[in-house]
Amino acid sequence: MIFTTNLALSINIPSQSDPERISAMSWNYRVIYLPKAPDDDSFFNNDSFVIREVYYNDAGEIEFWSEEDASPMGETFEELCDDFDLMQEAFEKPILMLTEEDGEAKLVALDDEEEDEDEEEA
Repeated sequence: MIFTTNLALSINIPSQSDPERISAMSWNYRVIYLPKAPDDDSFFNNDSFVIREVYYNDAGEIEFWSEEDASPMGETFEELCDDFDLMQEAFEKPILMLTEEDGEAKLVALDDEEEDEDEEEA
């Protein structure tokens, strides 16, 4: 299910999610690493880092995230500055990586993924 907020933000939400529970969730901006697709040799297929909104359940686990990259916005200059400040906090948190597990998109800490690769090489 795609959920669109009043800010026209497209968010990928599991279809069984309860809209009331979603509105009570916490969120923040996070830096997300998007790795290059291994089987795509097109010019636009590159590793990249983006900032997106990430939403958490009551246990602090990631439930879903925005499909579009974030950009600061506000109805006033002060709101724009506040949103920009929130965005800057993303650089103080661990980087997340978009990956796939059992056919489902998933965000994992970039360090965790590197540790898994090191263990496989050993």
